[in-house]
Amino acid sequence: MSYDHLLAPGRIGSMELRNRIVMSPMETLYGTPEGLPSDRTVAYFAARAAGGVGLITVGATGIDHQHPETPGGLQLGTDSGVEAHRRLVDAVHEHGAKIQPQIVHAGPDGLGPEMFGVSSIGPSVIPSYLTGRPSEEITVAQINGLMDLYKAAVRRAREAGYDGIELHAAHGYMMLGSFLAPQRNRRTDDYRGDTIEGRLRIVLEALAAIRSEVGDDFPITLRISGFERVAGGRPMYETAQVAPRLVAAGVNAFHVSGGVIDRLVSKMVNGSDDGDGLNIGAAAAVRQAVDVPVIAVGRLHDPDLAEQVLADGRADFVAMGRPLLADPELPNKLRTGGRVRRCISCENCIDSLEQRFSVDCAVNPRTGKEAELLLGPTAARKHLVVVGGGPGGMEAARVAADNGHRVTLLEAEGELGGAFRWACAAHPDNAPFLDFLRAEIAESDVEVRLGTRADVASVAALEPDAVVVATGGRIARDHEGTDPRAVIAGAAPAPGRRVVIVGGDLVGVATAVHLAEHGHVVAVLEPGRELAPEIGWKRKTEEMLRLDRLGVTVHVGAVVEEVVDAGVRFTPAGGTSRLLEADSVLVAGVVQADTTLFDAVRDRLPGVPVQAVGDATGLGLVRKATEDAARFVATL
Repeated sequence: MSYDHLLAPGRIGSMELRNRIVMSPMETLYGTPEGLPSDRTVAYFAARAAGGVGLITVGATGIDHQHPETPGGLQLGTDSGVEAHRRLVDAVHEHGAKIQPQIVHAGPDGLGPEMFGVSSIGPSVIPSYLTGRPSEEITVAQINGLMDLYKAAVRRAREAGYDGIELHAAHGYMMLGSFLAPQRNRRTDDYRGDTIEGRLRIVLEALAAIRSEVGDDFPITLRISGFERVAGGRPMYETAQVAPRLVAAGVNAFHVSGGVIDRLVSKMVNGSDDGDGLNIGAAAAVRQAVDVPVIAVGRLHDPDLAEQVLADGRADFVAMGRPLLADPELPNKLRTGGRVRRCISCENCIDSLEQRFSVDCAVNPRTGKEAELLLGPTAARKHLVVVGGGPGGMEAARVAADNGHRVTLLEAEGELGGAFRWACAAHPDNAPFLDFLRAEIAESDVEVRLGTRADVASVAALEPDAVVVATGGRIARDHEGTDPRAVIAGAAPAPGRRVVIVGGDLVGVATAVHLAEHGHVVAVLEPGRELAPEIGWKRKTEEMLRLDRLGVTVHVGAVVEEVVDAGVRFTPAGGTSRLLEADSVLVAGVVQADTTLFDAVRDRLPGVPVQAVGDATGLGLVRKATEDAARFVATL
């Protein structure tokens, strides 16, 4: 498919853009403790600029350094930060992209109380979505001071060389978004929450303050929700109603998002079950009401869909977030016909913020590590032997081959994919990554030997300069039963209608969802304290919603006593022993490290670098497999 609309030049105010693809503002937590762009920040955004994106919107950038939304979040609240921002801007401009910060005051949702001992302020006394701590109601005098902060921050943005700004007023949170949200704005003065005029007043004042500082030739994009999808929130038609007034106040473009904030950003960053193109209707309504450009955002992961949105005249630009984490070269590849590494909606990027305090990507291990995991031609060609053709093995093989190394890949089965094959069958969102890896291997110089079960002697006989062992883990089971992976993969007989799955890790949960979708009545028994402990709460919540929707029963803290012909005898948490009847019992087991081959190869070839990756060193899902592989290949 040609992407004539996506790749066409565009314009926002005085800002000329090389195409219609905008990088969404996303928190990374890569900033310095002072809230300034770090070397990591610069490398991360420079990679997306080099990948061909038209406009980069930097994530929430605060106007008051004592009211950050997140630790490590960026700020433009001090003159001393201008130089660090200029370094970021210069790095992006070097690759032909434009860049703008998303200007915010965290309002009731900042970490000022926790980090600096100052009180949060908001439209009303309302709790922070993040901490639960209530804010104080901002006074009119403080609002006047707030306008000075907006003016100073935008002045600094211009001094740093930014091409424009995005003003945040969306999702019912932070300062401006909270004023716009009826459910959070309970004021009764001129900024009252029960009228459009009252809610909109502070946004119009912020625009007037900014324009008084930087004039009319500095582009302002307004990030605003089209439909917030919450009871008592803004109605879906309100943004289109007020859009002309906002244009008159100085808005050069609208970035129409949707949903409201919560701890898991579940209404803002949507899962695959929510569908694609979530905010297109709201974006189109705004576009029909004004003559300035409109940016649509919301699961526009498929470039074909994004192209169609533009072709249909429903938006002028499209914003992509997670797709550019997965493949920063996406815009260039659309132009050249390259193979795009698609986002698989695993929510790792969201969960990583809480689990590891920085964004990373399961399918792209270089996200946030661009300066650490360098790619490029090798100075010394080596022979790498990779044992195992799962995601870790294929990632190691393809990157090493791209870097110029000779690679031999040994896979015991008759096709590549390893355990990831059943994961794709159970959760189809995974499949594009498997397809990507297989196609990359097929078009590379990697020598693939399928149906070859390697041992230490066969590996040594290849005289490798380095070895990657990606043979997967060992599955330990406390009870007899069919492996759910085998059922999903079609290697075991189909279960009966009533199914009990012993083990509520991701394998058990994914199998339960898959079987329930195919008409089985399913129960999950998890002996531990938590369902799917290997994934974060964003993904876990989505999986629980699927289980709930499909009527799957779940017991956590269950003592599984024995598997019998009639089902499973177990004791639910706080209960007494009972029989859970079933036609079939599946036992997920626990993935444990299996370094048998790794240990043997390392002992046999003491002078050769040997690395075990992925589940061979313990369960870690796709993220661990790809990162393990990338880190080792970077050392060759």
